[in-house]
Amino acid sequence: METLTARFAELRPTIDNATHDHLIALMDEIGTSRVSDEFTQTCVASIQSGKRFRGLLAYFGASLALQRPLDDPDLDLSALAAGLELYQASALAHDDLIDHAVTRRGAPTPHVRLAEIHRDRGWEGSATAFGAVGAVLVGDLLFSAAQAAVNSQCSLLAPERAFLLMQRFTTMHAEVGLGQYLDIRAENLPLDVEDNVAISVEDVMEVVLHKSAHYSIVHPAILGAIVGGGSPELIQALDSILTPWGIAFQLRDDDLGIFGDPATTGKPAGDDLREGKRTVLLSLAWSHATVDERRTLLGVLGDEDASDEAIAQCATIIEERGRRAHESLIDSLVKEGHRGFDAYPFTEDQRRDLTELAEIITARTA
Repeated sequence: METLTARFAELRPTIDNATHDHLIALMDEIGTSRVSDEFTQTCVASIQSGKRFRGLLAYFGASLALQRPLDDPDLDLSALAAGLELYQASALAHDDLIDHAVTRRGAPTPHVRLAEIHRDRGWEGSATAFGAVGAVLVGDLLFSAAQAAVNSQCSLLAPERAFLLMQRFTTMHAEVGLGQYLDIRAENLPLDVEDNVAISVEDVMEVVLHKSAHYSIVHPAILGAIVGGGSPELIQALDSILTPWGIAFQLRDDDLGIFGDPATTGKPAGDDLREGKRTVLLSLAWSHATVDERRTLLGVLGDEDASDEAIAQCATIIEERGRRAHESLIDSLVKEGHRGFDAYPFTEDQRRDLTELAEIITARTA
């Protein structure tokens, strides 16, 4: 039997095309023109790459609900998948602005791209301010395209099913906003090097749950299951399985943010430290570090100009003080998800696919 990874790879072009088509359709509808080229081209550039994982999860959730293969021609979730990918691009445009990120997937982020256009064309005013405002509007337009795509999917459903779909999509959007606020709030709290619990694992986990775990993993699959007519029992089972895996997904991302290969991850190693991110990995390292090691970490956290040498020194501290416990936590979350298999009568093939999905989510390198 073909692996889930292989089936995902075959499905990606469908999601790529649908994402592009839904964005262009909205632009045509609102009447973009030559005057707005730099804006519309930045929007299009924002959707040009990515793993399409959220769109793929929507197909996966629907295939579970309908007990059909992912490549079943009657399994038409292209509009929902496009909506999720457009929403992801929208969220990243805003997130990269908040984090002052310079690159994403090896390309300039929207606020950087627009600031460069401003400078290159010799326009009046602040290029940085123009880029920032432009990125907010890029994110807003992409979100509108996401809503339009999800509405297209709703038009294919019975009214009660369409209501559930839009309700879940709206909840996802609201939850990301809450998680984003909790994230930036944590970054602005002072740290006492004498306090070994200054970075609380529980508080960080709350950010992870709202900002990433639900939005990246749980909601996309359940949205797909809703489209597929999934029962409340299936949705509950997916929630219990995918929530710990979604947390593990973000924990793996945090590990890659420090120890990953930039050529693979698409962003510089150590940027989470420069941005002052309070991660579970950092929390574990902080709690076991010496006071002097915490001073070293504190000297880098939130410093956008921190040198590569300083970042490497912090990475060594985190490696020695927190990484092993972090990997153990990821392992325990994977096992927690597996325990949810018994909550629903999944077939053997579905269990095999879910097991592979856990690997894709938690053992990735990019």
